[in-house]
Amino acid sequence: MKVIINADDFGLTSGGNRAIIECHKNGVLTSTTLMATTKYTQEAIQLAKENPSLGVGVHMVLTTGRPILDSHKTLVDETGKFKYTINTIDDAIDHEELFAEWDAQIESIKQHLDITHLDSHHHVHMHPKINDVVVRLAKKHNVPYRSERLNLPTEVLVDGAFYKEGVSLDYFKELFESDKAACVDVMTHPAYVDDYLESISSYTSWRQVELEILTSQDLKDLVNKHNIELITYRDITA
Repeated sequence: MKVIINADDFGLTSGGNRAIIECHKNGVLTSTTLMATTKYTQEAIQLAKENPSLGVGVHMVLTTGRPILDSHKTLVDETGKFKYTINTIDDAIDHEELFAEWDAQIESIKQHLDITHLDSHHHVHMHPKINDVVVRLAKKHNVPYRSERLNLPTEVLVDGAFYKEGVSLDYFKELFESDKAACVDVMTHPAYVDDYLESISSYTSWRQVELEILTSQDLKDLVNKHNIELITYRDITA
């Protein structure tokens, strides 16, 4: 089995950035997706440059903070912050505005790094009302996007079960012993928990448990025992 272990939220917090790099250097993490609009984006870009073996995609943002562009009419509230959540996306959202914003986010990261794939914060890119936007962006930038199966030479199963109560070593044991797919993308969110993370996210203490598991010798032993090939989206598209 080939497995991509991807950390979402690169750039969200400094503690998250440090944890992601630690999970890559001392653990089994192979990939991450970087947020272009967050407080610690530039720190994450520098860390990625220092760790070129880490695959870096773009974690497109629609549901937190402020956009890169300042010309939006349907994406933001009266304060200029993104107004949508995954549960409030409706027909009023302007697809061209969203395309321009996400394209700007992608370009801002591509200025510094060769990106491997696209996904989004809170998985909003797969919402049926706006999924056409990520299809266009993937074609424009010639990269796959998470959950998309048309422009990859092998099918990738995206697994989001390593989350909250699913965060355990047993999750990986069951995955590695299964025949779910030839290639699996495991979503993770490791971080050191700090006051800033607790002020902006409801998913906190589990992130540090993820960090401990992803750097554990027990998980490394499981990878070796089951002959798991740890890869990035770059390895597939190459």
